[in-house]
Amino acid sequence: MDKRTDPVEIIARVGGVTPYSDHERAFGTWVYLASKAGWQVVEADGFAADSDRGEIGAVDVEGVRYVIRLGPRVRRLLYEVVDGHMVKRDVLAVAAWAEPVVTKESAPGWYSAEADRDGK
Repeated sequence: MDKRTDPVEIIARVGGVTPYSDHERAFGTWVYLASKAGWQVVEADGFAADSDRGEIGAVDVEGVRYVIRLGPRVRRLLYEVVDGHMVKRDVLAVAAWAEPVVTKESAPGWYSAEADRDGK
């Protein structure tokens, strides 16, 4: 059994609670963490990121393609003053993470010959 952290479990905490605009740094941070976990990571060719969907890039990790996304993903404790009192609450902070691109090659058995024939 592989003891490396699965790429989908690697979360790069890159920002606070406001939108994070440095997509290149967020992408690079995720790639660094995946490489540090022992994966061979290569930036995917020909991928057009869709920032409206939170996509900042794509990578190939040892034969499987992943889309790297950026958005509110990790819990963070926020301290704020409300009515003159310090209160704390959990909020979502910005992170980069990977989602696999599911294909016939990356997930054999998830597609039936009938679905292929019908174009589904």
